[in-house]
Amino acid sequence: MPNRFSTNCKPWLRTVSMRTESETGRPPAEGAEVRLQGAGVSPGVAVGPVFLVIPEDHPVVERTIAAEEILREIGRFEDALIETRRQINALQANLRKAIGEYDANIFDMHKMVLDDGAFSGEVIRRIRTERWNAEAAVQRVAERYLAALAQVGDEYLQERVADVRDVARRVLLNLSGGRATHLEELRKPGIVVARDLAPSETAALRKGLALGFATDLGSPTSHTAIMARALGIPAVVGLSDVSVRVEPGEQVLLDGTRGLVILRPTAETLREYGAQDALRRAIASDLEKLREQPAETLDGARVTLAANVELLDEIAEVRKYGAEGIGLFRSEYLYIARGDLPAEEEQYAAYRQAAEWLAPEPVVIRT
Repeated sequence: MPNRFSTNCKPWLRTVSMRTESETGRPPAEGAEVRLQGAGVSPGVAVGPVFLVIPEDHPVVERTIAAEEILREIGRFEDALIETRRQINALQANLRKAIGEYDANIFDMHKMVLDDGAFSGEVIRRIRTERWNAEAAVQRVAERYLAALAQVGDEYLQERVADVRDVARRVLLNLSGGRATHLEELRKPGIVVARDLAPSETAALRKGLALGFATDLGSPTSHTAIMARALGIPAVVGLSDVSVRVEPGEQVLLDGTRGLVILRPTAETLREYGAQDALRRAIASDLEKLREQPAETLDGARVTLAANVELLDEIAEVRKYGAEGIGLFRSEYLYIARGDLPAEEEQYAAYRQAAEWLAPEPVVIRT
């Protein structure tokens, strides 16, 4: 039976020191424990069998259509847009119930892509002028958009490549009647391992069955990573080749706090992680009992306990853990890890969103 170690606390014990393949320069012996280092994007530890996600192969069949087929192909494209929006609305509604309005709004970006008149207009124009079938037009226009986004120096816009790709994939699947992956076949608790997961695929993971996930690609600021944190599913991304190094059903340990995936963990490793988890659970339980208690000194003086945040996606945690607003919004993080300065409107939108979501609690912004 798979074990689930889960924590939202920072590590309280020393790390387990073991030599890895990268440290020794030698490949591990057959059956030996192997540690793979990636980026931990959602804290917590999980142990269980691998559920390997193999993307369904849906090659787009391109063909030249006759003049009398143009209106039919445009109609098929418009129907696919409508169905894709219905699916995203349903997904968003389920997320609002599970994790709240704020994190569910991540999929507003998907709807913006669907509503982008330039995108849909270009697809329809290609169907009319190039005589492409709907699938070919969607794929070619999407590829052009993805290439343009990938060349932009702004990291935020580069991260939205996954959102555009996710929307285009859904539209193409609705045109062809196919499915993206076999994630719906996850019926027993396990660790999901994939080349990559789209934001909508991550959002559809069921927490009781998906104990954690590990991917070859991805980054801490992607919408997939944000969804993992919102759902409370331990996750490690950027592992390069984990999807080709594991077999379905193989036992792995995933440490989303340290960004580690351990293949074939030894009994000693499992014992050490189990001991750490027991302590984390005890600490988390003690802290949870204090969450609703008033913040005051022994002599009854009231203290305001507010949160320090760096990113907008941390706002949900402010409410979750009972903080009274934001004591410091570290505005410098809007500038870090990007090649240019954020526009005034972009900064205004970020601060306004924080204030609206936390009203009537105060938000203090570093200027």
